[in-house]
Amino acid sequence: MSGVKEPVIQNLFPTPIYITNMDRPFTKQELQFVEKQKNHCTKNEGNINTKDNYILNRKEFKNIKKFLDQCCKDYLERIICPKNNIELYITQSWLNYTEENQYHHRHEHPNSVVSGVLYFDSDKDKDMIKFFSHVKYQQIKPEIDDDKYNLWNSSSWWFAVETGQLVMFPSSTTHQVDTKQGNNTRISLAFNTFYKGTIGSNYHLTELIL
Repeated sequence: MSGVKEPVIQNLFPTPIYITNMDRPFTKQELQFVEKQKNHCTKNEGNINTKDNYILNRKEFKNIKKFLDQCCKDYLERIICPKNNIELYITQSWLNYTEENQYHHRHEHPNSVVSGVLYFDSDKDKDMIKFFSHVKYQQIKPEIDDDKYNLWNSSSWWFAVETGQLVMFPSSTTHQVDTKQGNNTRISLAFNTFYKGTIGSNYHLTELIL
């Protein structure tokens, strides 16, 4: 625009999506354990997940849990930046199996601070995780046919996922897996977390010892 300087557009209160990868391939023992657990599942709304929802306590996942614990510590230090000496520890954990034409329903994770998903089998060309905006829109919101999508005009956004990748996000973030395409079984390990230690302030009467 003539006479108007190029504006600066800031991201205000963004949702952090933490993405990293395992620094090694999964071991034969880990993959065999994952395959066997498929026989011990319960039906979810669009796919299946293990009956054992503390799966990271199993000895076969000992080293994977160490990796995830390190990532929780990194997330805490990089994103939450607490003043108090607190820990972000893993609570429940389970395996998900999604076949072709199955899906994972739209949901959040209550009673959790940060949730994560580690992918054991994922097709990076077809598999993704989709997130939805939690912004409370005004009561009257004009519907506009967008010319192109960006971080400001989109009500949802997706990330391609691949084997060995970890995605962590605030547990209140709504997410889902669309209908599975491709002939591989999408296998992921999901987990929740919570704080351990003292949060809040004794002086301000917000102290909570966990």
